[in-house]
Amino acid sequence: MDSYWNHNTAFHDELIADAKLRGGRVLDIGCGDGLLLQRLSPCVPQVIGIDPDHTAIALAQRRLAAISNVALINSDFLTVPVPMQEEQYATVISVATLHHMDLRSALLRMRQVLAPGGRLLIIGLAEDKSLMDLVISGSLLLPIRIMDRIHGGIGNPKVRISAPKETLREIRQVAKEILPGAKVRRRFYYRYLLSWDKPLE
Repeated sequence: MDSYWNHNTAFHDELIADAKLRGGRVLDIGCGDGLLLQRLSPCVPQVIGIDPDHTAIALAQRRLAAISNVALINSDFLTVPVPMQEEQYATVISVATLHHMDLRSALLRMRQVLAPGGRLLIIGLAEDKSLMDLVISGSLLLPIRIMDRIHGGIGNPKVRISAPKETLREIRQVAKEILPGAKVRRRFYYRYLLSWDKPLE
């Protein structure tokens, strides 16, 4: 299956480089058609992708059929049992998926499945509600359109689309409660990066 570029895959290289530093097991929440899993597989010992969409998982199975260190789970992340500590993940990644779930429940579960010393990396979307949000997003419109043209346009696989519900401020507030020390920063392509290192226990 072919590769493609869009506002989510634009962050793949950065996420892969970060996960490669730790090695170990990596979980991709909302793995879609498996492109990030495919790219991660040469860099870490084991990659697990989870997605509730049957069509997406079928596409991922086709893409990853010849790769031995990737496993797929067709289920809702919030209902999957929390693994034993020895099976927890060194890196947990979520790209454009968090806004499909209940924010608080999802961050709690991500914290639970992450191994001590591991890192959570979320590329997410937030709703623009305040005047500042709208001004910032408006100022990015032209630069983003230019980058889209440079990359030859946006490739959009068949995935479930949902509008974000929480603002960046609201996401920061919940993250501060559940993931003390988490960093939430605006990024290009109308995205934010939430990163959190789980303390050694």
